[in-house]
Amino acid sequence: MNEVNQYVQKLGKVYLQHSNPANAEGMSRYMKEQFPYYGIKTPQRRALAAAFIAEHGLPQGEALKALCQACFDSEYRELHYFVGDALSKKLKTLDVSFLDVFEDLIGQHSWWDSVDFLAPKLAGGLFLRFPEQIAPYTDLWIESDNFWYQRAAIIFQLGYKQKTDAQRLFKNVLRRADSKEFFVQKGAGWALREYSKTNPAAVKSFVQGHKLSALTTREALRLLDL
Repeated sequence: MNEVNQYVQKLGKVYLQHSNPANAEGMSRYMKEQFPYYGIKTPQRRALAAAFIAEHGLPQGEALKALCQACFDSEYRELHYFVGDALSKKLKTLDVSFLDVFEDLIGQHSWWDSVDFLAPKLAGGLFLRFPEQIAPYTDLWIESDNFWYQRAAIIFQLGYKQKTDAQRLFKNVLRRADSKEFFVQKGAGWALREYSKTNPAAVKSFVQGHKLSALTTREALRLLDL
């Protein structure tokens, strides 16, 4: 067993020691029984991850990429979450090649909870450092047949505020405005609602000027006084 697999095995043992079967059942049910859980709630999970990293450190470079994949190779959802817990505060140290890692992971064990940290928090964080990479990646995502990549292309700017490329946001929302997928419609509404905190007039004008799904429209305008 290599060092990366040993690292994940040790982490899994820590999570197992703090598992809560009752919580695990409820978490799995909430996620439509798609993933098994240890049953560790977010604050405790993040604290455990931080303590584990403080004790064992994090691999670097290619080993860190391998760790991300090894976590997603596990069936347990908390180990998938570890990628976000561990790397969200390390984005300033990651090189541009990690975008390929995050892109790959978006398509693995895909559900809203993983896509929603991989796209806006991890990939989105790197895009701020490497803006020239936004078009090559997200133009492919929005055209993907996989609706999780479509959602990723729409929500990756969450939290950008004044740095939001509104033209790209609106373009991607319109590109999938005819989508029947709940998570695409909901993601579009979420992204527009977040941007409405920065530029409410632009969002209002965009929504009123285009035919969007009822869900997207409702979510987008939730914070606006109409």
